[in-house]
Amino acid sequence: AQIRVVYSSLEALEIARKNPSYRVIFLGIGFETTAPTIAASILMASEEKIPNYLILSGHKIMPPAMRALVENHQIRIDGFLCPGHVSSVTGSKIYEFLAKEYQIPCVVAGFEPLDILESIRLLLGQIKSGQARVENQYRRAVTYEGNPKAQQLMGKVFIKQTTSWRGIGKIPQSGLKIRQNYASFDVEAQFPIKIKESEDYPGCICGDILRGLKTPPDCSLFKKVCSPSRPLGACMVSSEGTCAAYYKYHQEES
Repeated sequence: AQIRVVYSSLEALEIARKNPSYRVIFLGIGFETTAPTIAASILMASEEKIPNYLILSGHKIMPPAMRALVENHQIRIDGFLCPGHVSSVTGSKIYEFLAKEYQIPCVVAGFEPLDILESIRLLLGQIKSGQARVENQYRRAVTYEGNPKAQQLMGKVFIKQTTSWRGIGKIPQSGLKIRQNYASFDVEAQFPIKIKESEDYPGCICGDILRGLKTPPDCSLFKKVCSPSRPLGACMVSSEGTCAAYYKYHQEES
């Protein structure tokens, strides 16, 4: 087997197109931001009759996970800074249930430092006034309805299913599985594989950190045996992870 790093699913599709004697399996991961591009590649493979292109779908969607966090009263969430790139696809409408059903303030935030600061200010304003609504700070990229075409692509190719989340467990209707119509492009439908549940490194508390119950310095592994050059948990693997950010920027009080 060959393992290649590609920029997108369309690049993987091109490899399959040029190498019809090889099965090309693309690992599809991410949220609503990346799922439409995977869906588009499956539709293209179907239209062009490229049978050697397959997807292993590990996609997840945001709302069920956010609901699970809110319903875990141990976490005590005061408000959500909602992700800008996901919201550019879904629209800010997907967070309305948080404000209406749970009275949790939400602000869709951009990624620049001033975006984050303004979004925190808007959240604090809602909390101070006792209000709960969905505000859109990232108006230059996000609308209320989102991207209808991208949403249609996801709906055509994927169906929701129960899936596991690190630190939370199984959440119903939070994953995306390839529909039966396109099962010929689904690795799980074509091969008798069983993916084992991953286990955390002994002592790793990434689950608690992801849920906001603990911070990286609470972990006995942090900065001792777990570092960006030798990550032992998900929070340190990604440069955007909480532990990686703490490792780089956090200054301990003397």
